[in-house]
Amino acid sequence: MTEFNSIQLRNLALVGHGKSGKTLIAENCLFKSGAVNRVGKSEDGTSVLDYEPEEIKRKMTIDTSLASCQWQGYKINLLDTPGYPDFTGEVKSALMACEAAIVVVSAVSGVEVETDKAWQYAEELSLPRAIFINKMDREHADFNKVVEELRAKYGKGVVPIQLPIGSEDSFQGVADLITMNTKVLIKNKDLIYEIPEYMEEEVDEARHMLMETCAEFNDELLEKYLEGEEITETEVAAALIEGIVNARIFPVLCGSAAKGIGFRQLMNSIVEYMPTPYFRSSMGVNPKTNELIERNTEDAFSGYVFKTVVDQFIGRISYLKVLSGTLQENAMVYNSVCDKTERVANFYTACGKNQQAQKIAHSGDIVIVTKLQSTKTGDTLCDAQSPIRYEPVEFADSMFTMAIKADKKTDEDKIGNALNRLIDEDPTLKLEKNTETGDLLISGVGEAHLDIALEKLLNKFGVTAKLYKPEIAYRETIRGTSKVEGKHKKQSGGHGQYGDVWLEFSPGEQGSGVTFTETIVGGAVPRQYIPAVEKGVRETLQNGILAGYPMVDIKVNLYDGSYHTVDSSEMAFKTAAAIAIKKGIPEAKPVLLEPYCNLKITIPEYYMGDVISGINTKRGRILSTESPSHSVCIIEAQVPQAELYKYATDLRSATQGRGSYTMTFSHYEEVPAKISEKIVAERNK
Repeated sequence: MTEFNSIQLRNLALVGHGKSGKTLIAENCLFKSGAVNRVGKSEDGTSVLDYEPEEIKRKMTIDTSLASCQWQGYKINLLDTPGYPDFTGEVKSALMACEAAIVVVSAVSGVEVETDKAWQYAEELSLPRAIFINKMDREHADFNKVVEELRAKYGKGVVPIQLPIGSEDSFQGVADLITMNTKVLIKNKDLIYEIPEYMEEEVDEARHMLMETCAEFNDELLEKYLEGEEITETEVAAALIEGIVNARIFPVLCGSAAKGIGFRQLMNSIVEYMPTPYFRSSMGVNPKTNELIERNTEDAFSGYVFKTVVDQFIGRISYLKVLSGTLQENAMVYNSVCDKTERVANFYTACGKNQQAQKIAHSGDIVIVTKLQSTKTGDTLCDAQSPIRYEPVEFADSMFTMAIKADKKTDEDKIGNALNRLIDEDPTLKLEKNTETGDLLISGVGEAHLDIALEKLLNKFGVTAKLYKPEIAYRETIRGTSKVEGKHKKQSGGHGQYGDVWLEFSPGEQGSGVTFTETIVGGAVPRQYIPAVEKGVRETLQNGILAGYPMVDIKVNLYDGSYHTVDSSEMAFKTAAAIAIKKGIPEAKPVLLEPYCNLKITIPEYYMGDVISGINTKRGRILSTESPSHSVCIIEAQVPQAELYKYATDLRSATQGRGSYTMTFSHYEEVPAKISEKIVAERNK
């Protein structure tokens, strides 16, 4: 394996909407560079990047893949990311590991939902971006229309550096606005020609736009441009690089992944214009002192694990971005997050499933490390003598929650361990045990996310599981008062059992739980038996009266009773308390309570009416709406938890995938009578 220094490295994430052709673009780059001997396709299961069983079955990218290749003495690391909304965590992680992104846009569909999200993620990281307009060979492909849409959405920094020659069936090559020549694909051979005469007017106009954009971000070029002086190819390229590196110019390229057109130019542009990791500095903290540290390329070794894959035979496979220094095989490194030392025996570069061993990785490189024992996604590996810890990726809360259980009794012991290993691989999956309902809850981004998690459980760990609707943790309380006697009297030969109590039930303050008091006068119930009465009260109320749910916000006062000097016992008084509750609660107007959740929903303002309408149909109430910008609306609402089952899917449908929300528990409220009757009837079947 050739050794590459930091200057010779380029790291880019391919991001964009699903089915825009990201994987096929990466496959073309691998083929053009000679890394593979054919262009694989997800549709027929031959892709070297989409190789997991779940990806082959669905014919789409689910997990980020590393596609490394060599081009003109440089190493290009492409991270092919999913375009389906359930896997945005993969996109965010990949962007953290790169110095730039290539946003892939369909020439037919233009800017779509996930295009917009990927752009925003890259913008949050201030990453340089290039745009590749794919599918120029498709019917209804319109390069100019897509460029106009991109400029309208992302600003005048979006500027073509190429123009397509022909379109739809007649698409045959691209014209380079910097070198002012064209490459046309004829019988699978790239031939260089002068730009055809019929394109001169279009090229002049596009080149004028390019000059104008570069000049806007470069004072020297602006001066030359305004004075009408000739601007050389070298000057344009230098201004373009400056604008790209500072994330102010976003060059637009084009091609067809299906026909293999435009990829030599794409790879040339990556090498010539996209930033090198050499100049990147990374900020972290000293894990011992929490002081801020800046780490540069040539400093001591440090790296960030941005992705983990769990293999049932190999164990953890860690994707590591080297942020400073060098990593060599058999190195001992320090994990500053879990405070453990790890041995990096071997590491690899990869073209998807095809891996090649490396002996050394310089700062900026992306490698795959196997068999790390304690390291997980988000961890920092570094030199023990120069420790540093980098901030991990922040993922949005996973709000689509289902209950999960093993499908077979033989898998019940294995499912917990298998799920924990799956969460090692995918931090956007969350696992929680609801101690009240007994449900094991798994949360993901959407339905497809959890469906694929089930498939991975089976394919990787041999565990079959099923999802079902989680139970709601209802409560019971009372709205009225009652006074009753509970007497337990039993004679069975020898010592009998005798306990007699009078209890008063009344509503308590919201959130007060069960409040037990006693106002016994004259020793009607001896002091030593009062704790037994309280225990009987609390244990019985834990299982409710209406539907078996715990009773809350209730006051219970022991005010009278009687005892027998021989037959009374703690058990007798405990039983008497239970008898009193079963008699007294039905007389105190018992009601069912349900949990309400606070929702904070962020959506484009255009969808506000539909989302509010949806909340109203779910018995929710709107607390506030605000618009922090002209295009974004934030809605705060309170909604019964029972109505929020699969709300992630509902919101995605209502906003065409553009909405997101967070949810927290708020309080309990009384269930409407008709709904309460159904719940009670169902529970008492």
